[in-house]
Parts: sequence; C-alpha cells; structure tokens
Amino acid sequence: MNSPTAWHIAGFLALHFGAIACALGTRVAAGSRYELVFQSLFLPALGAVGIATWYCHSADFGIGITSGITLIAMVLVAVTDFRRTHEPAAPRSFAVHR
Repeated sequence: MNSPTAWHIAGFLALHFGAIACALGTRVAAGSRYELVFQSLFLPALGAVGIATWYCHSADFGIGITSGITLIAMVLVAVTDFRRTHEPAAPRSFAVHR
C-alpha cells in the first residue's frame, strides 16, 4: 500500500470539502441569482471527485472509499429537493365527513 504525501492529503481534503460546499450551494442558492454560478461549478467538481475516486482507488492509498462516499453525497445532495413544495395537510374538519 502506498502512503500519500502531505500534499495529496491537503489536495484531497480541499477538493472534497470544496465539492461538498459546491453541492450544498446548488441547493441553498436555488431560485437566486447565484444558482447558475453554483450549478456551473458543480459539474466540474463532480468530475474532479470522480477522477480523485478512481485515482485513490487505483493508487491504493486507502482513501478511495472516502472519495466514493463524497461522490455519492454530492449526487444525493444534487437531486434532493429541500424546499417544502407540497400542500399542507387538510384541516381535520374536511377529513371527517359526518
């Protein structure tokens, strides 16, 4: 097993924390003027994390699983809608017809 250098670890952390921040930014900025900025940053960040996952797995650094978890978390954050868009529940008087 190869051991990563300090620069690998620093780059790994910076890439992954930046990618998660970018994914969260796409959800937080939904509907604002910054939405396009975060969306345009998200796809390259997703690709970079994918490449880092492949590289860490193939170089046998032992941190490939962590990269994979970050990749999965980015996809889940990107497709999950955190806004409340459904109608509120009907009042009890409409639910019971007596």
